[in-house]
Amino acid sequence: MSDTSPTPPTSPEAPSASGLDHARLRNLRDAATALLETDPREALRLARACESLEGAADDGVVTGPTLLLTGKALMAASDFHSARTSMEQALALFGAAGDLAGLAESHSALGKIFLNIGLLELSVEHLEHSLDLTGRHTFLGSRAIMAGTFNQLAGVRYIQGEVGDAVALLHRSLQIWQEDGNFLGQVQCLINIGNTQSALAQYSEAVKTFSRAYKLQHQNSQNFKLEATLLHNLARTHHLDGDNPRAIKMLGSAYTAAQASQDKQVEASVALSLGTFHLQAANIGEAQLYLETALDLCRGMSYPFGELSALNSLGNLYEKTGQSLLAYVTYHDALAIALSIGSTQGELEARLNLGRFYLHSHSWEDALTQLQLALELAERTQSAKEAATAHETLCDLHKARGDAAQALHHSEELRRLERELFNAERDRQTRNLSIQFEVERAQREADSYRLRTELEQEARQMAERQVEERTAELAQAQYEVVTRLAMAAEYRDGTTGDHTRRVGVMSARLARALGWTEARAELLGIAARLHDVGKMGIPDSILLKSGRLEAGEFTQMQTHTLIGATILSGGHSELLQLAEEIALTHHERWDGCGYPRRLAGTQIPLSGRIVAVADVYDALTQVRPYKKAWGHGDAVQELRAQAGRHFDPEVVEAALSVLCGPEDLQA
Repeated sequence: MSDTSPTPPTSPEAPSASGLDHARLRNLRDAATALLETDPREALRLARACESLEGAADDGVVTGPTLLLTGKALMAASDFHSARTSMEQALALFGAAGDLAGLAESHSALGKIFLNIGLLELSVEHLEHSLDLTGRHTFLGSRAIMAGTFNQLAGVRYIQGEVGDAVALLHRSLQIWQEDGNFLGQVQCLINIGNTQSALAQYSEAVKTFSRAYKLQHQNSQNFKLEATLLHNLARTHHLDGDNPRAIKMLGSAYTAAQASQDKQVEASVALSLGTFHLQAANIGEAQLYLETALDLCRGMSYPFGELSALNSLGNLYEKTGQSLLAYVTYHDALAIALSIGSTQGELEARLNLGRFYLHSHSWEDALTQLQLALELAERTQSAKEAATAHETLCDLHKARGDAAQALHHSEELRRLERELFNAERDRQTRNLSIQFEVERAQREADSYRLRTELEQEARQMAERQVEERTAELAQAQYEVVTRLAMAAEYRDGTTGDHTRRVGVMSARLARALGWTEARAELLGIAARLHDVGKMGIPDSILLKSGRLEAGEFTQMQTHTLIGATILSGGHSELLQLAEEIALTHHERWDGCGYPRRLAGTQIPLSGRIVAVADVYDALTQVRPYKKAWGHGDAVQELRAQAGRHFDPEVVEAALSVLCGPEDLQA
């Protein structure tokens, strides 16, 4: 993978009349999205460029999709607090617009953000909102959003101790990714399944799962962030299984990949594990280097949970190496952070460390204060291991002070907790066996479902191909019907010749200049050919009259808009509905003096405003029984003169950028 990011491609399309270059915006978004996993900093730069582009347009509004992209880039760059702000703004915009896909994706992303900053209740709230939307509605990307949300919710349930629920959610997520052939989703899901197996002491199964994910990742892409995450988890599994040297060696490779990924959170996490494992192996120099690196990285990205862990480990290192003052300061820094973010577990660990430090320094009263506070916290949070550590240290403290009664009390409490911990461990192992059976059952069900749905999927794909072929045939037939209907209208009004085809070509060009998608612009070009289909209902005496129409005749001629709309009404296809809209409104005027309904300004559908300009321009530049053909320059001057009166000024401005002359509309 190159360290240089691709330059966003430029587009020959001109900016729209609003001043927004839609083609460039689309290219920037695509480039930023492609770089989210591999180069989050460059992705963020491109997302900010999208914001600047939208902000510089006439309305100056930054849209929901752009804010969503910025939030994703900030999240990938581990700036979770800024990501939260962007995501919440995007969520509000999607909600106002009723954009279900945007709402579901924003809720899912906010759930992930809150999970990373430790706000679990808010995380669950947003994740469940996302699942509710994707469960009740089907839209583009809904399955991918659902699978990703299942994955994130599994992480929350695991932290909350609901391992069985976490396992079930992970397998639901994996099943969707496998059905959709999404390798990245499969890899991320397998990582979480491997972590669950590792936590259940199923180390050999966890290694197999991580190896499967690693192989899948290498077969499909070179993603340093994923590689670092996989190697990190493999290393931790080996460490838990008692193979610390192998874990340290694997973490070295993980750290190289983490640095290449440019993801500071991943780099900090790997550095913290490396420092901790080296400290346990008494490799003091390496431990200090990696722990201090992790601390700097966490401080740089305002990640207090990582900073807290690094400080507690560094305090242990300083204490072991006789650097008492540094140990004292580091433990107090850890305690201050824990209190500021409300981390009970962090406060408990910091107070236990301080109590032990004061004990070794013979500061009896300070040691007693910290250890009693730690014991109260441990008992309140039902943290049996930490309570046992507090009782053991208090026992040592009272022995040193010569208080035999208190030493005996804490010794007895320690033995009681050790028995409880032994029983709890036995219960945990029993529970783990039950969960393992549950995992295997879920895997068997997933395999059975996959085998059962393979034939269904094959049949569905065949049916979808047939539907696509039939849909294409119907679309072609509909296009031919529209073309012949337009030709029929022309035969009634023989003097207009190829008028409807030219109006269709010009209308499509105008739509593209105004930022319409290619597919939508092409559809408009076809529908525009039916703008005068209602003339088939006008008597020949009026339609073919060579002289000026009298007032009553002109009033009857105006009814061709209503007749055309009636002919086209009731259609279920987008093409016929658009054609009906155009037939009814292409003679309305921007100033409200048009017909048949005297609509004004943006009350007139944009399709009607576009076709109005195309229709008049072509009428001006063609010979009619009652007039000569105007030159291109004169026709353009007339469009300018009528901007804000007959025509939408923005549509006229767009027309000036795409019109070269009547002959240009022959293709």
